[in-house]
Amino acid sequence: MVAMKVIVTGANGFVGSHLVDRLAREGLRVVCLVRPSADLRWLGDLPVEICACGLDSRDDLAAAVSGADYVFHVAGLTRGRTADQYMAANAEPTGRLVEAATRSAKSIRRFVYVSSLAAAGPNGGEAPLDETSPPEPADDYGRSKLAAERIVMEAGGRMPVAIVRPPGVYGPRDTNFLPLFRAARRLGIVPAIGGGAIEVSLVHVADLAEGIWLAASSPAGVGGTYFIASGTYTMADFAAAMASAMERRVRLVNVPRFLAVLAGELGEIRRALTGRPGIVSRRKVRDLLQPRWTCSWEKARREIGYRERIGLADGVRQTAAWYAAQGWI
Repeated sequence: MVAMKVIVTGANGFVGSHLVDRLAREGLRVVCLVRPSADLRWLGDLPVEICACGLDSRDDLAAAVSGADYVFHVAGLTRGRTADQYMAANAEPTGRLVEAATRSAKSIRRFVYVSSLAAAGPNGGEAPLDETSPPEPADDYGRSKLAAERIVMEAGGRMPVAIVRPPGVYGPRDTNFLPLFRAARRLGIVPAIGGGAIEVSLVHVADLAEGIWLAASSPAGVGGTYFIASGTYTMADFAAAMASAMERRVRLVNVPRFLAVLAGELGEIRRALTGRPGIVSRRKVRDLLQPRWTCSWEKARREIGYRERIGLADGVRQTAAWYAAQGWI
């Protein structure tokens, strides 16, 4: 029996590599679309095929996608500077990949786009967002992800599509949460805007990979948009989980609003001088100044059978142990 062909863009990244792990366990023929200069360390010795193909060439994409059963579009830009950069990296390549996939529409069982909670925006009130909430992205990144979502949904009449919107993603191989773990390990502190009371939904990367696969493989997932999360927490909850995982006292240090804004501006200056995007940026600080980034994943539970499996305590413990094993903390 010939294994089904699966395409994964951004396969060498944090989320993409965990999705590849999950797909490989299904016995699928996984083809990883990566840039020619991509770092492949997270793909290791997995039984996958590497296709050094960027998302710029329509002909290269059409050849790569030909005969595919599933396409998972994970690649994207999260640390841009301008609206044009975000659109050029998130919306426009999505259009080219969708065009290539529709040429193989007869074989495509599902085209899954991995979007972001940022496409929906922060909460307008206390209730968590669900898939019926009108999208109100707060920044250029969110607007570019929403634009890409609309490109995918417009193709729904030509092939089966689905969209997954994760909130903040953490777990082994992540670098965004790494500074918090380092501060907790080395200094015994966790900096927090708003005194640790800001609420955020989070998803462990293994739960997210499972949710993405369910959005692709469940018959009910066709045409659906799904939030996938593991839980909703405050920064105080996260600090307590890190203290338990590292077996040391960790205290929250409140960061005043003006200092947070200043840190974001300094991050922009550093990027302008070095050409390298940092974790702290104007956009990231603006996101952190929102009182809530929370969502409900009840629709995913109901329609595609998603169940969160990794709670905060276990997820943070696993992540801290992985960071330590790599010598990162």
